[in-house]
Amino acid sequence: MKRNLILIAAILVSILLAINSSRRILTFRTTAQGVGDAQKQLDDLKRENEALEKELEFKKSDQFAEEEIRNKLGLAKPGEVIVVLPKGDERQTTNDERKNELPNWQKWWNLFFRS
Repeated sequence: MKRNLILIAAILVSILLAINSSRRILTFRTTAQGVGDAQKQLDDLKRENEALEKELEFKKSDQFAEEEIRNKLGLAKPGEVIVVLPKGDERQTTNDERKNELPNWQKWWNLFFRS
């Protein structure tokens, strides 16, 4: 009888140890995954920081200042010619071309019923 009680107690202790060990393993895995995610985020932030530092260096340079002056103020060096292009894809049409354009409903009608 005493032997059976010791065996039952040993089984209960081993079950408790197995449950505790599995909980610790699960906690370790989630912690390791969190550390991996934090490391990946840190690497991304380092790359972003390097890119921002390069951009800052460029913006401090004389070349950037000269480009901004040329682009925003429209200034040029002596002997250079400035060309101003119209914005967008504005197509200049004459009044005759506008008269020849068909309304949309007629274009659709022609598309489906006139091959």
